Amino acid sequence: MKLWNPIAFFISLIMSIIMPLIFATPMGMPVEICFLMWPVRWVVAYFLVNLIVHPLGLKLAGKIFGFKLGMKTGLWNPLAFFISLIMSLIMPLIFGVPIGQLPVDMLIYLWPVRWVVAYFIVSQAVNPLAFKLAGKVFGFNPMK
Repeated sequence: MKLWNPIAFFISLIMSIIMPLIFATPMGMPVEICFLMWPVRWVVAYFLVNLIVHPLGLKLAGKIFGFKLGMKTGLWNPLAFFISLIMSLIMPLIFGVPIGQLPVDMLIYLWPVRWVVAYFIVSQAVNPLAFKLAGKVFGFNPMK
């Protein structure tokens, strides 16, 4: 397990602002607060993904769907499936419920919606963009 992951760096950066803008601001979170909390959400998301969610998602994707890192994925990405499933529950639980912004029943009811939205945003837009940015900014090459 590596602490530095340039792909997770950009995915967590992008998703930690997109998802709250899509789900929290319509529920009453001021846009200013959404942007002010962005660095905190980003760091929390980055470490959660790197230390817990990615390894767990990789194991689940391998056991359930036979997924291995480096496999070609298109619309169906088993790793993104599990990471978005877990993160779409954990992040609102950490940031929405304790401050009273998100009632627990809404956390549960909206979980499938957040999951589907997060899955498609990550698998179709953010993941490819993160690979390109990691290559340009950090010289990351997954084939090395």
